[in-house]
Amino acid sequence: MPKQSLAKDLSSMARARKLAVFAFAFSGMAALIYEVVWTRELSLVFGSTVYAVSMMLASFMSGLSLGAFLGGKWADRSENLFALFGKLELGIAVFGLLTIPLIQLLPTLYFFVFNTLKPGFALFFFLQLLLSFGIMLVPTTFMGATFPVVVKINTASIEALGHDAGNAYSVNTIGSIAGSLSAGFLLIPLIGVKGATFVAAGLNFFVATGMISISKSTAVKRLLPTGIIALVVVGVLAGTTQPPAIAHNFYRIADYQTYDEYKEYLKDVRTLFFADDLHGRVTVFEVPGGERSLATDGKVEGSSTPYDRAVMSLFALIPVLSAPEPESVLVIGLGTGFTAHAALYGSNAKVDIAEINKAVLPASKFFVGDSIEKNPRAKFYINDARNFLYTTEKKYDVVTSEPSYPVSTHISHLFTKEFFELVADHLNDDGVYCQWVPRYVMRDEDMLMMFKTFTSVFPRTYVWGSNYGASDAQDVLMIGVNGDLEQDTEAIEARVRRVAKDNLSLTNLEFSFYADPATIRELVKGTLPDGRPIPLNTDDRPLLEFIAPKNHIEFFRQGAQAFF
Repeated sequence: MPKQSLAKDLSSMARARKLAVFAFAFSGMAALIYEVVWTRELSLVFGSTVYAVSMMLASFMSGLSLGAFLGGKWADRSENLFALFGKLELGIAVFGLLTIPLIQLLPTLYFFVFNTLKPGFALFFFLQLLLSFGIMLVPTTFMGATFPVVVKINTASIEALGHDAGNAYSVNTIGSIAGSLSAGFLLIPLIGVKGATFVAAGLNFFVATGMISISKSTAVKRLLPTGIIALVVVGVLAGTTQPPAIAHNFYRIADYQTYDEYKEYLKDVRTLFFADDLHGRVTVFEVPGGERSLATDGKVEGSSTPYDRAVMSLFALIPVLSAPEPESVLVIGLGTGFTAHAALYGSNAKVDIAEINKAVLPASKFFVGDSIEKNPRAKFYINDARNFLYTTEKKYDVVTSEPSYPVSTHISHLFTKEFFELVADHLNDDGVYCQWVPRYVMRDEDMLMMFKTFTSVFPRTYVWGSNYGASDAQDVLMIGVNGDLEQDTEAIEARVRRVAKDNLSLTNLEFSFYADPATIRELVKGTLPDGRPIPLNTDDRPLLEFIAPKNHIEFFRQGAQAFF
């Protein structure tokens, strides 16, 4: 072969290798878009517990590991590495889009798995792991296989193996960073989860066509039209698949006794509001009787039922009317808006509202209209509660915290000793802090833990609750006083009922006072039933984050009689 022709071939090969490495960046970008999207979508079914998030990440990484193992073997046997790279990317595009309709099947599978087996905690999450593998295994295996293929493409000599492999990995990592950032901060907020998935598939297809063109393989080029047809078919299927307003998921595992009952419920539900925000999916839906519910990431946070409206109003009325003429109130978590509405119209105080998900603001209008937004005493802060308190110098007469359920890993930090201390730093003297605790996902020993954690910061703690039976509370309110202010609980109850009736037209309040500071102090001096000391729930040891999901499963599996 003439030297000139050899030099030309070597130069052409070098350019092809550079293009493959450049394309590998787009492959990495698509992979992390998928990971963000799949984690979001699977969390809507599996829940966003610490166990579910770990399980989804394990499934993703397992697929990459298997793919790297198989990809090394395929690369060693391949006669045309560019063609192999192209085929893998085409496979990722097809199976990546296919996850959209597959995920929509999960609620049905989830229903039959739980209602048939009624598994305990360990088996429950093992079955979730298997379902997660079923969604992600094929596309993640193809993703993992691309790395050894591209490394072999980019390796010019054995002496430069480390340098060439490092370059490929570095470029892929840069693309991955871009993918994770663009998915969370740009794609999902602008075009939604489904649109982000199509963007990722488009990147894979772009890489696939480029590598197949470079490969100069006639056989693979003939395969491309078949791949395009498959991509179009799957794309149409994915594009026409619509998620239900509220699906059967981890948070609703025992809501329906039969599958027909579940399907009948879905048939009658009407979606009034839907938004994919950076911090989660927000949905407002309505049933035929007119009852509306607000859900974030698959969890129903509140509804328009008289009971929910009354309870959420109590989250503001009890602390506001426990403080001496409050002038400033902080409401943590907007939700349906009933708590903030009660704080505004049950007092003359200025009310700040910290809500992390901006999509909740328009969603709340389906419950309280413009009553909050148009009130000049109300001010919204789109921020995480802890971050807001870290960055503000404001102090309040009343703070009330009614976040989502502590079963979610990104909520549990609002139930720790450190958060209570942060709130105390932002309370005026004799200021009042109200912390909601969902009794229905707590065992007796867990309530003792929360009482001890709360009283370690607020020694003067009064416990109220919405009635659940003759002597139990379904929603517990711990009222902490930042000082020595004595509480006249009978007078407070009378004021709450009067203001609720006169200002908010609420006459169906079912709540009671349960324990004074002396009673709570005696409770937390004791030990757990097994003799262990009552622990604290802290940032370093967030016990509630791990306990609540277990309780949730066992509660619905065994029933309330075995729970308390």
